[in-house]
Amino acid sequence: MDLLKVLEIVGVSLWIIYLLLAVNEKIACWIFGILASCITIYNFYHGKLYSEAIVNFYYVGAGIYGWYYWAKQKRFSGTNTAPVRQWTVKKHLITYSITIAAALIWGNFMHIYTDAPRPFIDSFTACFSFLTTFMEARKILTTWINWFCINVVLVFLQIDRGLPVYAGLSALFAVMSIVGFIKWRKSYLSLKHASPVN
Repeated sequence: MDLLKVLEIVGVSLWIIYLLLAVNEKIACWIFGILASCITIYNFYHGKLYSEAIVNFYYVGAGIYGWYYWAKQKRFSGTNTAPVRQWTVKKHLITYSITIAAALIWGNFMHIYTDAPRPFIDSFTACFSFLTTFMEARKILTTWINWFCINVVLVFLQIDRGLPVYAGLSALFAVMSIVGFIKWRKSYLSLKHASPVN
């Protein structure tokens, strides 16, 4: 077995641990997410998924921020975990519109200046992953709806680029996004955070 396959298996294993911990609102998820991101950067670069490789650099920073934010909110809320929150419809529309515009610009750049075979699909999943990771760090409930959509697309993209183990991981993430939404919604309702936040 070559190095890339070994790293792919290790990276996927770390992502699975991260996902299980994140769904259950465990702050330790960020440690495994950071480690998984570092390995994934290498794997995606070699698979010519340049946008997704760049996203994983962001995931490292977002992991550090998420760890800090969840710990801070846990202290302030006086609960066992940071509270799940919700955005207004207006805030969703604004952030999604900006993300779509950024994806179109990035996709066009990748199309012109790189050899990425699926530049626009890659750029859309990358840009929405940027947004959704921030939402997850802030514990916004609709994080899991975004992750479901992103991972369904990533299954196709990763199979296309010869990364079947990562494609399997994305399929698992899509399924677990449904579980994550149900669990976070239950947490959100139980803590009675009924008013949207900005």
